[in-house]
Amino acid sequence: MSDDLRPRREATITDVARASRVSPATVSRVLNGNPRVAPELVKRVEAAALEANYRPNFAGRALRRQKSDLFAAIIPDVRNPFFVRLMEAFEKVANAEGFSVVLCNSHEDAASEKAAIDTVIAHRVSGVLIAAAVPRASQMRPFERAGIPVITVDRQIDGFAGDCVSVDNIMIGRLAAEHLVAQGRTRPLVLNHTIDLSPMRDRELGFRTSMAALGHPVPDERVHRLLFDDGRPQAAARLLHEASAHFDSVFATTNTLTGEAFFALRGQGRLIGPEVGLVGVDDDRWNVMVEPQVTVVDQPSAQLGAWAGQLLATRARGTDMENARIILDPVLRARASSVRT
Repeated sequence: MSDDLRPRREATITDVARASRVSPATVSRVLNGNPRVAPELVKRVEAAALEANYRPNFAGRALRRQKSDLFAAIIPDVRNPFFVRLMEAFEKVANAEGFSVVLCNSHEDAASEKAAIDTVIAHRVSGVLIAAAVPRASQMRPFERAGIPVITVDRQIDGFAGDCVSVDNIMIGRLAAEHLVAQGRTRPLVLNHTIDLSPMRDRELGFRTSMAALGHPVPDERVHRLLFDDGRPQAAARLLHEASAHFDSVFATTNTLTGEAFFALRGQGRLIGPEVGLVGVDDDRWNVMVEPQVTVVDQPSAQLGAWAGQLLATRARGTDMENARIILDPVLRARASSVRT
């Protein structure tokens, strides 16, 4: 076999040390960004590492240190614009703090979430962000046993006393109810998902409690809970068609349901705004690209991600502090889909 065809041995720290005429310990300090190394040595080591095409062995370093410079994020739906914005902010903060981020999609499935948890623990990540598909404290115990800090976002987990960053979901429901009543809409229909998850449960609770306090209670027959995977566009259209004579507005508790309600109403020839009001949750580009533009109660998703990144980086460095429970306020963005003119 020609020498050119033989697989080349990867350069090691020892090779870089020999080429730069310093000790392997000095090379290690330079490559880890130790500020105490003399500038001329830093230049020499970096030049030698570049010449040797040296690549750090992150797996080996993780094994020696018992952790990696890696965060894992386990979220239920990578397509959801809310989680996209949250993850962009989380990754930006993590990168600035010296951590890379690996993303796992649980698909709102307990088995997939458990597999993701097992995988990230096996890879000795330095911290985990999770929006739990299974809101049980038992899901978090493997992280505790492995000594890996974990931040929960968006969804509360019963019995979990660790760090949590979320939005005031009761307030989301209250803002939607107060807005609809102010517009003279007193017979709303609620489209929701499972109330096993705290955001959906609290949004529905906040909405119905506020409607009742304003003198317009929402009966059970006007509350519909759709599964995450049951052909939602068809299900939403069917519900809206069957209930058309009994409601003057719709409160959709997620951005996905908001879109499905909008296009179902349009497909039925209903006049959104003048005839039936629509309030959704979470802002997205399409909300202002359609006619009428859609009223939403917007969550500060980027702030959620940034807070989670800062907290997790602090935990990963071993800083001793009390558990954080950060709850951010949503904002109502009133538009033509619900405002009477």
